[in-house]
Order: sequence, then structure tokens, then C-alpha cells
Amino acid sequence: ERECPAADPQAPVVVLLHGSPGGKRDFATVVPELAKRYCVIVPDLPGFGDSKREIPDYSFRAHARYVLELLDAERIDDAHIVGFSMGGGVALSLADLTPRRVRSITMLSAIGVQEMELLGDETLNHALHGAQLAGLWGLRELTPHFGWMDDAVLGVPYARNFYASDQRPLRAILSRWPGPMLIVHGRHDPLVPIQAAEEHARIVPQAELVVTEKSHFMVFMDGPKVAATLVAFFERVDRGEATVRGNADPARVAATAEPFDPRALPRISGLPWLLLLLLLALATFVGEDLSCIGAGLLVTTGR
Repeated sequence: ERECPAADPQAPVVVLLHGSPGGKRDFATVVPELAKRYCVIVPDLPGFGDSKREIPDYSFRAHARYVLELLDAERIDDAHIVGFSMGGGVALSLADLTPRRVRSITMLSAIGVQEMELLGDETLNHALHGAQLAGLWGLRELTPHFGWMDDAVLGVPYARNFYASDQRPLRAILSRWPGPMLIVHGRHDPLVPIQAAEEHARIVPQAELVVTEKSHFMVFMDGPKVAATLVAFFERVDRGEATVRGNADPARVAATAEPFDPRALPRISGLPWLLLLLLLALATFVGEDLSCIGAGLLVTTGR
């Protein structure tokens, strides 16, 4: 989907990348305001929405390549990239693959550093995501569901996306991104903790951090306000007034050299706590020892 202002079809481009599960409809209330000043491209990433379901690679690294192919097909030289939730991993991967094509990055309720995701460890998270994938695949392939599981929101494509994606490289990508960045995050986000946004802002000294009193789902519930925040940032970037790493606050630059502090890890509560219990229970069918180790680590880190 592409929507441009009637008065300026050559306006700067904004690409909106949805999360998992999700699709271009995630931005239904954001696009109208953005499209008044920008050409807005909102794809259904392969595996989601109206795009082809069965693809060989569901990782956000692969999705970044799909987006790059889209930019090439549309003859777009560069664009403001907005990543919502898991789309943050796609946005960062795109910037890593081709930084000159990314005019700015916006992390909207976005995932990033590995330490803030579930158990904080890739091996343990991979095992949990594997258990989730196995369970959803079993529901789809081994039970009569009359097509319901083929298009389920929490279906196999969603699970494959998480299983195939590795967040470990994202810290390094964040640490070397030189351009403008906006981080918009809800203080009451139950899925990606506010501490993730704070850590992203720490290791990207030029980043602008906007903390709202909303949740992970502000993109659905407060679209026009989100759009206004994005437009103000894009305008600063396009005028050359946004901060970049080269002119960031020296104190913030110095803070990037500090190692990650495990005390910044948030306690797990609410819906994520229930989901984590479910994933741990499912994981026991894959590997009891790994599940026990994961639960023990959650206890020892105070999570």
C-alpha cells in the first residue's frame, strides 16, 4: 500500500513496518496524518497479512532484505523507517544492510537488545520459541480445524518469525547507527518493557526518547498522536536539525561505553508472566532440563 499527498507526489518517503503477529492494518489510524506530508508505504511483510504465507525464511534479517527489494522495485533511494514491535528488528537489520538508504529510524514500542526479551538468553529463548512453534504447528497439522489455524493471528507464521529471529546482533547495530533515531515507548508496555527503550536510548546517544503513558498498543489506540510525534521528528531530520552521533551530547556518548547493567532487567508480571509460564510448560515437552535451567535463571536474576 502506498499513499502520497496529492499536492506533492515526490514527498519524502516513510516506510512503516508492522510487528508479529500483525500487518499493514496495524497503522490504519497513523497513515492518514502521515500521508498529508509524506509518501507512506505500508507493506504486509511476507508471511503476514495479505502477503504469501509460506516463505523460506521468516527472520527479521530476511524481512529486511524483502523491504530492500521493495525499495528497489519502487525506485526509492532513501526513506524514514518506522519499526513497530518486532518490526524494530527489521528496521535495524535494514539499516545494517544498507545504512545510506535509511534516512532515520523510529523504534515504536520496538524490540531490540536481547537481554530484554523473555529470558534474556538466546539459547533459552530459542527453546521456548521452538516449543511454541511445535505446539502451533501441531494444532495446524494434526488437529481438525477446518482452516481456522491457516489464518490464525497467533499461527505458525508468527511462531516461525520469533523462532527464526536472532536479537543478539541488534545491540551492535544500535551501537554503531550514526543517524537520527526516535524511540517512542509506552511506560505501561506489557510486552516490551520500558527498560528496553531506555537501554536503546543509552547505547544510541543521539536518540530522542519519548515516553508516553500508553501501552504497547498505542499505535492502535492513539494513532493520530503517534503520527504527530513522527511528523515532528521527520521534519527535524529533513531540515538537518536532528541530532546525529557526531554531534550528540558528550555525556551521553561517554555513557555508551558502560557495560550493560543486569540490574536494569525488569521483573516479569501481568500477561507476559502468564505467557512465560505457558511457554515454560510447553518447553518441558521439548527439554525438561533446559526448562528447569531457564526457570532457575529467572529466579536468580529476580525476574
